[in-house]
Amino acid sequence: MSMRRWDPWRELMRMQDELSRTFQRVFGPTPEAEEALWSPAADVFEKENKIIVRLDLPEVKPEDIDVSVVDNILRIRGERKRTEEVKREDYYRTERMYGMFERMIELPVPVKTEAVEATYKDGVLEINLPEAEEKKAKEIKIKVA
Repeated sequence: MSMRRWDPWRELMRMQDELSRTFQRVFGPTPEAEEALWSPAADVFEKENKIIVRLDLPEVKPEDIDVSVVDNILRIRGERKRTEEVKREDYYRTERMYGMFERMIELPVPVKTEAVEATYKDGVLEINLPEAEEKKAKEIKIKVA
């Protein structure tokens, strides 16, 4: 496993994201945030030399999802569109998020970007990222002068 440098700004962003999710779970989204950028829940784990990422994206069409890997950052973007029109005054409660979403996940190890595969089934996006082979240290022989 490779080492990575601690970035306090990344940690603050993670904490802010987690705090926002906690407030949304407790109080529900604000009317302004209802159509704002949201972040789907994700699981990230390692299995058989692959990093597996699963995201819950119910009611999102696969053609509305973009997946890319750049500099060891997995980026998932897309949009969940409303399928029916209901007047705001007819709602008793609204907790589901709609609109554009984005999730950026720093990968714990380098991956083979050319071999990444993504599948979508039953509202779950699964991304398989094969780990890159670690470069082996080259032994250097010392010459006696």
